Amino acid sequence: MWTYLLLFSGVAVVLIVFVRRVVLHLRKDAPEAPVEAPVEEIEREKKVRVSKDDKERAQELCNRGEAMIKAGKDEEAIKCFVQALGLNKDHQETKHNLAMLYFKKQMFSAAAALFQDLGEATKDPVHFSHLGLTLYKQNDFDGAKKAYQSAVKLDNSRPQRFVSLSQVYRSLGQVNNAIIALDKALGMEAENLDFKFLMADLHVEKGSLGSAKVHLEEILVADAKDEEAKKMLRKVNKTMKELQGGESSL
Repeated sequence: MWTYLLLFSGVAVVLIVFVRRVVLHLRKDAPEAPVEAPVEEIEREKKVRVSKDDKERAQELCNRGEAMIKAGKDEEAIKCFVQALGLNKDHQETKHNLAMLYFKKQMFSAAAALFQDLGEATKDPVHFSHLGLTLYKQNDFDGAKKAYQSAVKLDNSRPQRFVSLSQVYRSLGQVNNAIIALDKALGMEAENLDFKFLMADLHVEKGSLGSAKVHLEEILVADAKDEEAKKMLRKVNKTMKELQGGESSL
């Protein structure tokens, strides 16, 4: 009996050793579970540290680029701004200057990318307005609409932004929305004859000739010599008479 017990114990020991070796082997070959870094550490890694010397050099290059613009040397200015952003990619003054130059050169894709970055970083409505115009120039009307909507959401005190948004809606074929946006501009500058003329034109496009006539007559009360308003009013009156004649014949 004791002999069997000793044999059994020996076999058990061998089995335990074998199992432990297998487990250790599997653990050794298995891939290690990824260790997640703290959120703070990840955020720190996202931010590229810029040395004091690089910041100062970037500012010098930005100043030099601005001087080149005043001297009419746009290409040299672009080189300066690109070099400055190479040293400090978050230098907002440089980004703005370079974006404006790209827009001037009709390099709209490059300008839009910079205005997009600026808008997201600063939440400045001016940058979103510039982005809207840049995208509009590329016929990206959906993008332009979103940009101008962001601009007026951040600052709805400037009527021209609503006028720009109105023009984008019109390009999208959304005449009713264009009228609503332009009406907000007129609410701030009720005596602006240019706004009134645009409103009359939108109503003509919509087919609301009576409303168009009202706005045109208001323009001529303020400025009896406005030839464009006179011409449009004649067309509106003629069309209204033709429509009324057609209805009478029925």
